[in-house]
Amino acid sequence: MDGKRGNDPLRVLEVLVGLVVTVMAVLAVATLAGTAWGSGAVPGLDAEVCASGSGDAPAFRKGDGDTAGPVGLGEGITWRVEEVQICDPEPDGATRALGGAGLVVWVGGPMVFFVMLWRFLRRARRDGVFADRVPGELRTLGRILIAWAALDFVASGWINAGLLNRMTDSTLILTATVPWLPVLLGIALLALARVMGQAVGMRRDVEATI
Repeated sequence: MDGKRGNDPLRVLEVLVGLVVTVMAVLAVATLAGTAWGSGAVPGLDAEVCASGSGDAPAFRKGDGDTAGPVGLGEGITWRVEEVQICDPEPDGATRALGGAGLVVWVGGPMVFFVMLWRFLRRARRDGVFADRVPGELRTLGRILIAWAALDFVASGWINAGLLNRMTDSTLILTATVPWLPVLLGIALLALARVMGQAVGMRRDVEATI
């Protein structure tokens, strides 16, 4: 019996996901504490708040019309920067609040997902992978990922634009990046929920026949 329990793949996944949740929680608390109360003098609790800008952001302007960039390029060769970090090492209260809100959006969705995944694995080990509740819980996991992707797309864009406007003297256009990975994973979980729903129905038919 102990040998079977030790080889249980769901048990291994449950432990790994539990470790991920614990590490994420510790890092999230430390990062939020650093953003709210930290200073650069405290290792691991740096109060620096950063925002992402494109290659034509004001941080790349040296003076009137001059731009910084690589030297020694061949004729006709162009260059561009996909993303540049603009940071405030001594943020005021409003900048700290925006940075903290961005961290909550960025960390909150994955935290909720992994906690729900951990609970799902525990129930699947206890009740079986073809239990009646499995399809519904898979749908919930998929919806959490898609909802987090939508929130991250909208909220993170506004928060990042707010930080850039506070750190620069130019009005920047709101930009946002679609987090494709959680969207695709959410769709995959919804599809898996449909498959597991059919499997649960087949299990019921077999039990009714017996």
